[in-house]
Amino acid sequence: MKITKTTMACAMMIIGLGIAGCKKEKYTSRDTSYIKPPPPDTTAPPAVDATLISFDNADKPDGWQTVGTPTIATSGQKEGTGYLKNTIANGGDFMQFIKDLATPLDTKLTSDNGQFKFWWYVSDVSLLKADGSIEITSSGKSDDHESAWDVAPLIPTLKNGWNEIALNFSKAIKTGDGGADYSAINHFRIFFFTTSKAHDDLVTGVDDFVFRAAPAPPPVVFDAVDKADGWQTVGTPTIVTGGQKEGTGYMKNTIANGGDFMQFIKDVDPPVNTSFGAADGRFSFWWYVSDVSLLKADGSIEITSSGKSDDHESAWDVAPLLPTLKNGWNKITLDFDKSIKTSDGGADYTAINHFRIFFFTTSKAHDDLTVGIDDLRFISK
Repeated sequence: MKITKTTMACAMMIIGLGIAGCKKEKYTSRDTSYIKPPPPDTTAPPAVDATLISFDNADKPDGWQTVGTPTIATSGQKEGTGYLKNTIANGGDFMQFIKDLATPLDTKLTSDNGQFKFWWYVSDVSLLKADGSIEITSSGKSDDHESAWDVAPLIPTLKNGWNEIALNFSKAIKTGDGGADYSAINHFRIFFFTTSKAHDDLVTGVDDFVFRAAPAPPPVVFDAVDKADGWQTVGTPTIVTGGQKEGTGYMKNTIANGGDFMQFIKDVDPPVNTSFGAADGRFSFWWYVSDVSLLKADGSIEITSSGKSDDHESAWDVAPLLPTLKNGWNKITLDFDKSIKTSDGGADYTAINHFRIFFFTTSKAHDDLTVGIDDLRFISK
């Protein structure tokens, strides 16, 4: 009996040790990724415009006049804690927002570089009449030392909801006294109308009035010179897909020994609106010349709105450019206001449809002269 009990006790001990040996060992996880800090944010903050000067943030009704009592809405604004809101109700057709400053504001800008910017809310643009004005003055009232912009040209650009309105001083309509003194602005007004008095309620609002230096307007491409379509030159137009200054290629040609003339011509349809005027526009392109010493002081660069040369044309002689050229690629930049115009007034810069450059070598006996052009565009001064 004793042997049996002893045997059973030993068996129980062995079974216990076996079970204990089969238990899974627990280890602390070495994965500590969950406690690592997130990677640093390397996104650069937006650059602060050092020229920005606030006229009014439209967060308070102080100094504002409108149809009825000025009301500040405190949600849905574009900036700050609110915006000035009003409604042209059915039966009415007029709205205005006016702000006078007790102390005139020096914008520190000029008629050449300044811009007035604000947000305008319109719930249904289709109800707006092509009438009205946006005005800033230094006289404390409208129509006196005033710079203004018509509402009508803006309407096609507006969408339902908030619209950022950016108005360059250089495009302002000025009163006969010279317009606003931009160092002493003390009055703003916008007024506008509905097309009739029978309409759904039109909700309108304004917010965040600032002055700033006008950003350079984006370039307008006349032709990227990546395809031969529409091009004419001496022989077959050829696009080379290596060595270009922009895009996927450029137009290349050669004045071979025995020849002395080259031209590149491009017609486009529809015409290109450069978006610039005679005072602020430039025509720019890249011109490749393998050996500048072979060029003759002759030739012309032309843009027209007639679809052909010598008709509504603005042009620049090649000769004055030669001293500035180097062998290889040259960036050519030509001011509209320095162009030679045909007697019909020159090119209409809202409808350019023809380009030509032609030039010569000094003689027909010369090494082959490789030439090319790329990236024709209109830019701001």
